[in-house]
Amino acid sequence: MRLRKQELAALDLEALAYISETDLNNWCQQQNYHNYTSWMMPQLVSVFGSWKLYDNGKTTLQENCKNDFVKGCWRLSRVQRSILVKNQTREPEYASFTPLVLLGFKRMQGFQYEQFKKFEGLEWLLEPNLYDALVLPESIPSLQKNRLLEIRQQGLEYRTGPKAGQSRKPESTWQLYNIRGTELGDLPKYTQTMLTQCWLAHPQHRRNTMILDPNNWDNMPEPLVEMPIASSVSSKTTSLPWLD
Repeated sequence: MRLRKQELAALDLEALAYISETDLNNWCQQQNYHNYTSWMMPQLVSVFGSWKLYDNGKTTLQENCKNDFVKGCWRLSRVQRSILVKNQTREPEYASFTPLVLLGFKRMQGFQYEQFKKFEGLEWLLEPNLYDALVLPESIPSLQKNRLLEIRQQGLEYRTGPKAGQSRKPESTWQLYNIRGTELGDLPKYTQTMLTQCWLAHPQHRRNTMILDPNNWDNMPEPLVEMPIASSVSSKTTSLPWLD
């Protein structure tokens, strides 16, 4: 796809209103949307920032998605984030831990993420993997820094193969391995990554657009390991059949 203008309208997002859920990721991958990350993502957030917030997520979606373009924007926010942001540690501001719809309300209307924590129908406003990481049936265990680092070290270690005994790098490893049986073992992988400050949650990459603390969505946790140099933490149908 060759674009004449760096505008969302040039992406023909109206087509997304008609793509099935099962085909959505593959279709967006074929469009090479990751080539447009630098301008596509902030424009997408601006669209969500213009929305009116209602008393639950499903109503908010139905009342704001009045045309195929806006429906397409919403559906783009549901796409696996690695398809939209190819190298997430190089472009972390809009990567997997950033809730695009909620960021729109925060950036444009002054809402805080924590205000959405008990919001009914939140699953309609969060990308599915992030929703699973944040909305848990039980409370998250409160662990001391030393214990979190122990679990992280365990989860980063190669157990077999030529690298057995060596460790993966926390700043580039998106999930932990072999931590079943620990206090974090049954939590979703994104939750484990946040709590142990790996990958996007690592102080080297994290941004204030992200949710990094499942217990307090606006909190920027203290680093588990101090960084030698301070990190840069910046601040054609008209219905929605999948809502029926």
